[in-house]
Amino acid sequence: MTIKTKAAVTKGERSRQKIVETAAVLFNQKGFTGCSMGDIVAASGLEKGTLYGHFSTKEELALLAFDYAWKETSDKRLRNIDTVSNAVDKLKVHVDNYVNTPSFPGGCPLLNFAVDADDGNLALRTRVRKALKGWEDLLAKIVEDGQSAGQINPEIDPHSVANLVISILEGATVVARINKRSAALDDAQRHLSLYLETAVRLRTASRDGKGQ
Repeated sequence: MTIKTKAAVTKGERSRQKIVETAAVLFNQKGFTGCSMGDIVAASGLEKGTLYGHFSTKEELALLAFDYAWKETSDKRLRNIDTVSNAVDKLKVHVDNYVNTPSFPGGCPLLNFAVDADDGNLALRTRVRKALKGWEDLLAKIVEDGQSAGQINPEIDPHSVANLVISILEGATVVARINKRSAALDDAQRHLSLYLETAVRLRTASRDGKGQ
């Protein structure tokens, strides 16, 4: 009896996860308003009763779908950051990941769900703002650690760096989506690299070619 119950729970968890993963793609591609619970039932291949057995409302599902899509996206953007020791290089790896790693189906979840949040969905807007704040704090922490290690200009504001990196990348993503080409993201990476090397990285005497 115990084994059967455990198996049933595991099957239920698998169904729930499948629903979340399916919904994450559909919400990200169609938007909260454009995606119906029926669409999710059809795409998942599960029964309608199974869907509503796990999620009573579309909003409840959308929140978890965003969490899943954002975690998948964030993990890709943070890939290999720990393989470099210098804080500026960590930021450059992050930018490179953003520009060159295939995005979540439908594009950046932060941008897509933010559009839905603008329609008055307070719970979704709160979730998106929390994700953005987490991204900003993570980048700012890299800058702060770099300042403590003598790698980054101590006079620069960590959150200003984080906000600039995020704003340029997300803005370029919007332009690239409109133009259907990646030139905007390539330009963003090139200018961010220049900014990180000239304004953020701490210039030492040996690096500048002085005192040698």
